Amino acid sequence: MFSFDFQLTTGDQNIGTVYLPNEHATNLPVIIYCHGWGGNRQLSSAAAAMRNEAMQKNFAFVAFDFYGCGETGGDYSLMRYGRWKDNFAEIFAWCINQSFADKNRIGCYSVSSGTMTALRFAAENHDIAFVISVATAISLVWLAKTLAEHAAELLAGEKYEFLGTAFGMEFFADTVGNSPMYTMTEIACPVLFLQGGDDNPWRCADARLGYDLMKRKNLPVTHIEIPGGNHGLDNVVDQATRHTFDWLATIL
Repeated sequence: MFSFDFQLTTGDQNIGTVYLPNEHATNLPVIIYCHGWGGNRQLSSAAAAMRNEAMQKNFAFVAFDFYGCGETGGDYSLMRYGRWKDNFAEIFAWCINQSFADKNRIGCYSVSSGTMTALRFAAENHDIAFVISVATAISLVWLAKTLAEHAAELLAGEKYEFLGTAFGMEFFADTVGNSPMYTMTEIACPVLFLQGGDDNPWRCADARLGYDLMKRKNLPVTHIEIPGGNHGLDNVVDQATRHTFDWLATIL
């Protein structure tokens, strides 16, 4: 395996790492890793297993730090899913122009909050080849409840704390108003909802909701729930990896 770090010169100048089967690999299908809330490009055990299998299957694997995270850095209170979507768009555009990438076979492996980003992007950009969505978040109903209950304060410029960070109205309006659940039927690429059965009920429900919305429109979608799997599938690594690459073999 060969790897190298990079930094974009556009947007939030995101920093990332590319993993290749060998130094001279070209024209490979690409999996872009979208980490979750407050995370970074350091791979979890499940993501590392995906990366390792990608090397065996002759894929490229790209991990990067969203705005506010890892080496990319930035004030996390200015994080927006729309901003993360723009980060992903920049990474996607960068990959298209790299010799290691087959520009027609670039997709992503997204986890938790990263799925909000990936699915929003896929609804807008039909060049993406696939989306793997783990611990899917497409509704975040408790944020809608927060927005409804504290709208007056937020509109007056006050902030409300969510998962340890105080956010203003822009964050809540972007998250609730641009939820992927509104645009799932605009996604053209195949989507795999890979869900842990022991994840929290909201993520399990969102995975099923995303699947049902796409399935009713006869869009290319698959739903697999792994019994006993936790939020990041780190306790069912072998099953998650097998399901992922079996599915990829059917669509690429």
